[in-house]
Amino acid sequence: DVTELVALRATAKTMGAEEGIKVTYMPFIMKATALALKKFPMLNGRLDEEANELVHFHHVDLGIAADTPNGLIVPVIRDVDSKGIMQISAELMDLAERTKAGKVKPEELKGSTFSITNAGNIGGILATPIINFPDIAILGVHRLMKKPGVVETPNGDEIQVRQYMNF
Repeated sequence: DVTELVALRATAKTMGAEEGIKVTYMPFIMKATALALKKFPMLNGRLDEEANELVHFHHVDLGIAADTPNGLIVPVIRDVDSKGIMQISAELMDLAERTKAGKVKPEELKGSTFSITNAGNIGGILATPIINFPDIAILGVHRLMKKPGVVETPNGDEIQVRQYMNF
């Protein structure tokens, strides 16, 4: 249930527009993912083939899958765990534009410690993403859906229209 996220994003979108920053849901998902990876670091890493071991990291560098005319490309936003929503939004907006224009630098396509892919922008509600090698895990994000949900209120349970998203 991401109903509160929808409201929070609406506020942040207005604030971002004042600074010329496009605020989507992805920066919120990225920040939540980074915080979760700090709490559960076993998923924050990559395979070192030479040493035949998994390497884990204390920082969170997120690979964000982007559909381009040349296929799926996964640029990296560094140190997401130490950034705020507006900074993540600005970096994501810049990186997405440069990736789609074919102007992303090779070093911006390496070094992710975890990846996120978004099937929601094409209407997907459930998919199994493919892990971006050598990362050891990936999060699949799907589209928002309005559905009835039971909400506890002071007057008892009520059925309300809520916003849901599969992860």
